[in-house]
Amino acid sequence: MTLSPNQMAGLLPVTIFVHQLEEYFGHFPLWYSNVLKAQLSNQDFIVINSVGLFIFTVWSLSYLFSKNNLILVALGTLVFVNGLLHVLLSIFTFSYSPGAISGVVLFIPLGIIIYKNVMPLLSPPKRIIGIAIGVLVLFMVSLIAMNI
Repeated sequence: MTLSPNQMAGLLPVTIFVHQLEEYFGHFPLWYSNVLKAQLSNQDFIVINSVGLFIFTVWSLSYLFSKNNLILVALGTLVFVNGLLHVLLSIFTFSYSPGAISGVVLFIPLGIIIYKNVMPLLSPPKRIIGIAIGVLVLFMVSLIAMNI
């Protein structure tokens, strides 16, 4: 499937929203709290994900104005790694990690498309920076969720 970078940027917030719906209706806060021995309430989940969706959308829209491919690689990394983590956590916990379906159907394929089409447009150092930003942001969101 070939998508233009603008289409990728437009699809990213939509995939995040669909993913968040799957997590919410799949009771991700309860699953997360049980698996990680954390206390993530539905209210905290909604706040974190609302702020996250807003920031993610702003980043995606900023690509449309700046055409900075580093943004797409960072966001593509975030969704790709998030999708992989849901799948791996489902396997390791022998349970359904809410978000795994959209991770497999939306996040992983979109991440691969971004890597395949946008990554070659960046220099090797910028590729590393983009990947690092995506992983760091996902890690920070996880830390916030664990410590709320």
